[in-house]
Amino acid sequence: MSINRRSCKKENQGLFFQRPLAGSCPVCDTDAIDPASDACICPPLGEPNNLTIVAPVVFDECGINLCQVIELPESILAQENVDTIELKVIDIDFNICDGSSSVQTLTRRPNCVRVFLTDITISLVARLLDINCRVLDEVCFEVDFLPSDDQDPGFDPQTNPTSISVDLYTPYGVSYCSLENCGEATINFLGFIEEDGRNNDLRQGIGAQALAKIVNLDLESGLAAVGLTIYFKVIYFVQYKIPHKGLCVPPKCLPAEEAASACIEFVEGDLLEQSIQPLELCCPPKTICSGRRKPVTDPTPANPCD
Repeated sequence: MSINRRSCKKENQGLFFQRPLAGSCPVCDTDAIDPASDACICPPLGEPNNLTIVAPVVFDECGINLCQVIELPESILAQENVDTIELKVIDIDFNICDGSSSVQTLTRRPNCVRVFLTDITISLVARLLDINCRVLDEVCFEVDFLPSDDQDPGFDPQTNPTSISVDLYTPYGVSYCSLENCGEATINFLGFIEEDGRNNDLRQGIGAQALAKIVNLDLESGLAAVGLTIYFKVIYFVQYKIPHKGLCVPPKCLPAEEAASACIEFVEGDLLEQSIQPLELCCPPKTICSGRRKPVTDPTPANPCD
């Protein structure tokens, strides 16, 4: 007797998973709606007075200070009436891909890594101010810190050594810029450059921010002592439940002239809003209060506005 294996085979061999329900809400307590087996009616995470958010949490943080005397660019020295200079760090090239700096795994400390920095390049924006604090110009330039060669003019064993090392607590791992050789760990810099790469974007793993300041300025000789602070943060995204007291309403800019047509009245009127209220967590939007609609009973009424 032969068995038809094709007839015994089920049409769908996959498993169907159902989310467990969580908590109770005014909708779930009514007799008209029974959400016992429908997570679309009673969301497992949402509640009328609480919402689940995903927030970046800093698990570890530390900072270092560096300083060196640099020669100012000619574009700054050529500017007249300069009294002071403000600096902003917009990018840091840690030169990890070039093999200079590195993020090293510690053999006997699986929840920590060692950040080793050398030959890093700092991109700066200098805002030139006159004696009355008026902005004269903005100039971009780069400065190298932590020279690997101790014969470098900027080297100083106390303020700008050849390298620095710091251990960080990274229980959930680090981010990688490459998957070659089982992954090459990197450092994300939270800066001000909008381009492809790991700048100006908050990511999981080791992140860095930096501040710079002119601690001593000599325009006659064209020299300046630049102080640099680098903050290292170990960031992971974690879910939290927060109490909800209503949605934020963005302020709307208004034109100065009076309305003269229906289109102008719309432009000067309230912002459009979504009529669907997720989980009834806000005041009823204006778009559901139209005179051309028949009144209906809201099945999930929101709390009245204060």
